[in-house]
Amino acid sequence: MNEQRDNLYSIGQFAKLTGVTERTLRYYDKQNLLKPSWRNEHGRRFYKDEDLLQLQKILTLKFLDFSLEEIAGHLADPGINLQQSLDHQYDLLRMKQKQIEAVISKLDRIRHIVEGTGTLDNGLLLTLIHSVQHEEEQRQYLSRLMPSTLIDAIYMEGKPDQERLDTERKMLVQMVKLTELGKAGKQPQDPEVVQAGLQLVEMMRELIGPIISEMSEEEVERLEILESDESFLDPSIFPQHVAKEDEQFISAVMDYLADKEKGGDLFGR
Repeated sequence: MNEQRDNLYSIGQFAKLTGVTERTLRYYDKQNLLKPSWRNEHGRRFYKDEDLLQLQKILTLKFLDFSLEEIAGHLADPGINLQQSLDHQYDLLRMKQKQIEAVISKLDRIRHIVEGTGTLDNGLLLTLIHSVQHEEEQRQYLSRLMPSTLIDAIYMEGKPDQERLDTERKMLVQMVKLTELGKAGKQPQDPEVVQAGLQLVEMMRELIGPIISEMSEEEVERLEILESDESFLDPSIFPQHVAKEDEQFISAVMDYLADKEKGGDLFGR
């Protein structure tokens, strides 16, 4: 028995030798990926050099991003064509790479938009993230209801990326300012609220005002009907994480400004 023990590594020794934590080794044991070669009467795990080879196989396949279930399949059936598996895994990893790159790109955009806006309300930030994440889906939804020229204007199609980011950031700053004023108990007719609201309206005018002014009466009428319809936007595509009171306050500010405008319209329709 002493000779046998000389050829065995305790779990602590094996962990140091391989750089794998004891916790991971216990988990691999539980998942039947790497069973210790021997246990003593107290249940302590001991490993042989052969177990090191098995662990290296596991770590190699794990490096290639195989799931533990897939690794178990390869270990249980050495006859599996590993080369075919590698080709398939390569394709999967390339897809994952594209997904990660897309997420990073969207995160970069979100970070640029919120830069300098202060501490955002979580609800407003979640709404922004969802809008960036599902922008193409939202555009397709709106394209069934609005003229394409209006949609292009809303999403600033054709504008340089930096100009678009700057505009989105400026609009967000005014949205944040309005919600903060509302939380502070200000009323829509308060001069500070009116000023912030007018700045937001002016930015919206620059985006969509020229397009709306060129729309036919029929298109304008249809747009007005849509705006008055509470079910206009599908909540699964356009979720609102903003607090209801914030949303109502901004709506009240816009209504007040529209009433103050000649003809009761902010965008020259």
